[in-house]
Amino acid sequence: MKRIAMATVLLAASAAGVGYAAYPDESTLYLGVAAKAGLRVWDNVEANPVPVFLALGTFLLTVLYHKARGKSLRESVEVAATRVTVVSSPARDPSEEENPVVRRAKARTTRTQLTSDLIGLQNRYRKLPEEIQRLEKEVCYTEQALDEAEAKLTDKQRAHEVAVTKLEAVRREKAESDAEMAAIEFELKKLADVA
Repeated sequence: MKRIAMATVLLAASAAGVGYAAYPDESTLYLGVAAKAGLRVWDNVEANPVPVFLALGTFLLTVLYHKARGKSLRESVEVAATRVTVVSSPARDPSEEENPVVRRAKARTTRTQLTSDLIGLQNRYRKLPEEIQRLEKEVCYTEQALDEAEAKLTDKQRAHEVAVTKLEAVRREKAESDAEMAAIEFELKKLADVA
């Protein structure tokens, strides 16, 4: 039993690893959702811990009670966890045959249900080609819109780069003009002092 549990844990861990490797974005999203749910549960437990402690206490008392009555720990935990008494149904006597009326009624009910299921599936199957065609068109339109948006984004990025280059050139020119004006004013001031 322990080997089966360990194998199950190992398989679940490896499946989670493979899922994360194959779909990292979705795995991160699901992990985030699970973490939020766990935090919400923990916040609820912190806000009102009495029911949790009551449940754990009742479980432990039930295990101790059945252990004191002579059951093994495994049986005690099983009884405390399930709280269900399994009653075996009486074995049918092969000599007792089913009533023909009941057999016919079961057959009619089964046939009616199968016919109803078949009609539902056929109706759904008839609509599937149209739905597939509609969804294919929708995928084409959205793909075209995505391509157009990517092209516009590329154009906008190029325009932004050109604007940044022009801005840097104009700032450089302004800095040079400021330095040249300061030099000219300094020279003019020197000439005014000489005259």
